[in-house]
Amino acid sequence: MALPFFRSTLFTALAVFVLCLGHLSFMSNAQDDGTATYYTPPYTPSACYGYEDEGTMIAAASDEIWNNGAACGEMYQVTCVSGTNQGTPYPCWGSGTVQVKIVDYCPPASCRGTIDLSQEAFASIADPDSGVINISYQQYVP
Repeated sequence: MALPFFRSTLFTALAVFVLCLGHLSFMSNAQDDGTATYYTPPYTPSACYGYEDEGTMIAAASDEIWNNGAACGEMYQVTCVSGTNQGTPYPCWGSGTVQVKIVDYCPPASCRGTIDLSQEAFASIADPDSGVINISYQQYVP
């Protein structure tokens, strides 16, 4: 008689656990260091979405992240770590962290950072006058 009750309780507990997992956000364990720059509107067309508007919390990926376009649509958490020059020695502000969606490619000939954030995303974590910041970043799975 206790066995059916145990199975029912175990099933319920497992179901609740699985449902809770669905509401968690996951980060990859790999955290990398690099630099971030920013680009200004218009943000379309983009290499990933053409003329589709993906908002302003977006970024263009350098070859380090791009992976022949496989990075399109991936989410990254980017954290401002420090400045890269004496002109703005303490550029980080706010929480210093932003989540962005990769929507474009930052080609090597013009890309000055690991990730090229939209102006709005950059300004949410650092003083735009700094131009380039040191960052840590990792893939974020909502």
